[in-house]
Amino acid sequence: MPQVTKIENAAFIITVDADRRIVKNGSLLIEDDRITQVAKSDDLRDTPSDQIIDATDMVITPGFLNGHMHISYAHATRGIFPDDLGAAYFPYLFSLQSIMTPEEEYYTSLLALTELLKYGTTTLVDPGSTKHLDACIEAYRESGCRIIVGQQVTDKPNPWNLPVYTTDEALKLTADTIGRWDGELSGRVSAWAMPFAREYCSDELLTGLKRIVDEHSTGLTIHHSQTVPATEGSPELNVSSTQKLADLGVLGPNVTLAHALGISLADVEIIAASGARVIMCPTAAIKGGSGMTNSALLPELLEAGVPVGLGTDAGNNSNLVESMRAMYLAAVLYKDGRRDVSQIPAETAVELATL
Repeated sequence: MPQVTKIENAAFIITVDADRRIVKNGSLLIEDDRITQVAKSDDLRDTPSDQIIDATDMVITPGFLNGHMHISYAHATRGIFPDDLGAAYFPYLFSLQSIMTPEEEYYTSLLALTELLKYGTTTLVDPGSTKHLDACIEAYRESGCRIIVGQQVTDKPNPWNLPVYTTDEALKLTADTIGRWDGELSGRVSAWAMPFAREYCSDELLTGLKRIVDEHSTGLTIHHSQTVPATEGSPELNVSSTQKLADLGVLGPNVTLAHALGISLADVEIIAASGARVIMCPTAAIKGGSGMTNSALLPELLEAGVPVGLGTDAGNNSNLVESMRAMYLAAVLYKDGRRDVSQIPAETAVELATL
């Protein structure tokens, strides 16, 4: 028999189901790890259960998805950098990452996951920032979260002190990581390819990684157009970074572009046609002075049908991990920047963090 848990008497249940129901004075049933019923509290009052959780005066929502959050080293450095450094501290940050021990990564990951759960996040994408996955898997196990992991790779020199592999080494590391970790913890762990950014990855690496994820039916995420000047794209080719990825055949429904602050309207069309997804990180973008309020194209992405989600990026640059704060900013930034209160309704902001 399944273990039945009843959460009852909630002030509201925000379902984000197909009908976008909001149930006032609601209860729900969970059988093992599946929600099986959502209804008025009176309708489930006499339904037997093994455990009852009283949610009086509370709001129940789906678990939030943090689509781009560096844990481990990033959480260890949360709040310690002055807010006027821009990107100047990144080389020191990644140098710190390179010397963290498995035990340090375990505890900093567990700390980050604990805070995520406190604020309602149950699923996250860590874009390759964890070195010692064998140690951190215990933190993932203890937290109960769903997590997408991978190994961050580059094969070109970079100013950030990121490790530089040969192309073959980076491809092998990625394939081995996917083979080892994808599907772990009864499917709660997924493993993706995680090139750091197009600027620091060769065409051969990018196309090779896309081939690997297609063969393994998994995903790829990449830092993309992180600032508004990124609209300058690839001067040597006179094309945008988005067009470059499309020309290489790297874009597709299993590809997630993180940040996308510097894309153009033409890039929006390319992304929409490819089926790729976008994750925006407003808490990090506005703290870093990236111009998101005035220039980033979240409304246009949504209008074009691009699947968009939210992330908080990293404790070292946003100082925050709460998806609720990202939702709030998504809902208000464009109202102000475009002087149009119809931009990004609250319902849409909730969808960005849940669907």
